[in-house]
This record gives sequence, structure tokens and C-alpha cells, in this order.
Amino acid sequence: MTKNWIRAISAGAASLAIVAATGAPSPAQTPAQPLKERLVGHWRLVSVDVGGLKPFGTDPQGSMFFDGGGHYSVVVVGGANAIAYFGEYAVDEATGAATMRVDASTRHSAAGRDERRLLTLDGDRLTVRNDRPPGSPGAVALTWERADQPP
Repeated sequence: MTKNWIRAISAGAASLAIVAATGAPSPAQTPAQPLKERLVGHWRLVSVDVGGLKPFGTDPQGSMFFDGGGHYSVVVVGGANAIAYFGEYAVDEATGAATMRVDASTRHSAAGRDERRLLTLDGDRLTVRNDRPPGSPGAVALTWERADQPP
């Protein structure tokens, strides 16, 4: 009888270990959602800074969309300036950078080019920068806020 009791305890412990191992992960164990997935949706423009200047004024208007299939579109309007472009994007999760292929743009010289952008996503605020160091002439930073609920 003792051997049966030991077998029962061992079987119960093994079952408990299996349940514990296959149960729902704790929040600390849940992997973070990839950056590419967190980008998906509609973004509203907050500000544009180009080398310390505000070429789209102090209250620029804009809209940016990313879809899960790797497509994007951007429209920025402000002051006497406007730009629109769209294409495909890929995210390098390790560096937090995106390569944005410009299929077409209101600036014809941009069409057909790959543009590397550094992404900083903090909650519902996204900053998109070019590769130039902040503060240098030509450094571009666009700040966006999520305009929809993430999928």
C-alpha cells in the first residue's frame, strides 16, 4: 500500500508540474509585442522639426498609416508646405529602425528611394527621425500620436 501511495503522490506532483508549466504565462513572462506590430494603425502629427526649424509651422497637420502587411502612407501639411508619400516599410527590431521604400511622393526626387528612419515609440507617442544627429542641419524629427486604438 505504501508503494501505491508513493506512486499516487508522484503522479499528482507530475500532473501539477505539467499544469504549472503549460498554464498561462505571467505578465513578466509574456514577450513584448514587436515594434512592427505596435506601429500598425493611424497616427496624427504633433510636430515637425528640421534642423531646429519648423518648416510646417507651429501647428502642422498630418496623418500616417501603417498596415500589418508592410505598407505605409504619410501626409503632412502646414504653413505653405505640404508633402505626401507612400510605399512599403520593414522594421529592424534590433535597432528600432525602419527602412521606408518610397513608391511615390509629391517630391519626385524621393520616389524609388529607401529611407532609413529611427523610431522611438513611447506609449502612444512615436518619433520618427532620419539618420542625421539631432540638432545638425537637415536633422528631421516628426512626432506623432496614435489616433486610433491599436489592433
